[in-house]
Amino acid sequence: MTAGCAGFGGGGGGEVSADVSNTQKALYEDAVDAGGELSVFVGTSSNSELDQLVELFNEEFPGINVSYVSGTGDEVSERVLTEKRSGLSNADVLMLAGMSAFERINDEGYIETFTPEDIELFTQEESTYIPDAVYSFSDLVSGACYNPDNVSKEEAALLKTYEGWTDPTWKGRAAVVNVDGFGYRFAMTEWVYGDKSMGKPWLEDLAALDPTVYNSGNVAVPQTIAGEYDVVYNVITGYGARAHTGGEPLECVTAEFAPYYTFGSALVTDAPNSAAGKVFINWLYSESGQAAVQETLAWSARREGFDTPVSDAPWWQEPKDPRLVQEDVVEKNYDDLYETFNNVMGAAEEK
Repeated sequence: MTAGCAGFGGGGGGEVSADVSNTQKALYEDAVDAGGELSVFVGTSSNSELDQLVELFNEEFPGINVSYVSGTGDEVSERVLTEKRSGLSNADVLMLAGMSAFERINDEGYIETFTPEDIELFTQEESTYIPDAVYSFSDLVSGACYNPDNVSKEEAALLKTYEGWTDPTWKGRAAVVNVDGFGYRFAMTEWVYGDKSMGKPWLEDLAALDPTVYNSGNVAVPQTIAGEYDVVYNVITGYGARAHTGGEPLECVTAEFAPYYTFGSALVTDAPNSAAGKVFINWLYSESGQAAVQETLAWSARREGFDTPVSDAPWWQEPKDPRLVQEDVVEKNYDDLYETFNNVMGAAEEK
């Protein structure tokens, strides 16, 4: 796990954006009066993108200094539970993938009742929120990413089907992210247990490519950009959007259907600065917050009527058949998935 301190405010006040609501203005004043500090625990290790997200937040709310703790979803949720059970209250806001970890924390009474002010503009599927407590603000779509400098157009076309993912042309040229990571198990569950035409035989065909196994896309993707691998499987398409912003060679695709999962937020009970937490959560669901999430993290906005694409890259496309991965299916099959993945990959040297 890592910590960051990215805020540009710090309790010194400052004028908020003229566009924010009166509710936000009142909460902001309370947050500054309470010291202007905000602590966010977030289940992702994309720290450079988090720094950028906080910078955009501070353009609207300059008097709040944001620090964050980041790591895998498992690491962050366990830390919150451990601290709260010990009587410690270090986190104001919790941000995690999916709902299962939120449900555990909520069942122990550590999530405060709070509803973002713009929540009526969001579609919340049954498995993507906990009423009056946790709501999803973003989608993360899983697929494959490749280096266009090393992959021909004909080869890239293979990646538009899941059968093409396992084509022998990729043997010795591929990387894959292990299912042990909190978000990485979602799509693989859909491919192996949700689609009867794929299943474990498809996973075995993928393993026959002798891919190098990584425990995070944050490591595998830079290796692909650098040309170490030509294609990487089981990563979010947002990596390609980030790479496009930086002028790096990486494009991402989904095949016949696109598994996705959501990212949500919640206010922690007995938060050190509850008002600051509410300001930040409200902002995530605002139009400017949704734009900031797409611009920095490259996760898709969920706000209705928000039609700005995540990326202006010429190859970027919204998935034609997005499929929300059901967390009960993930929970039911995870132990078997973990064992199967490591067995067929030969418990590969994970990097």
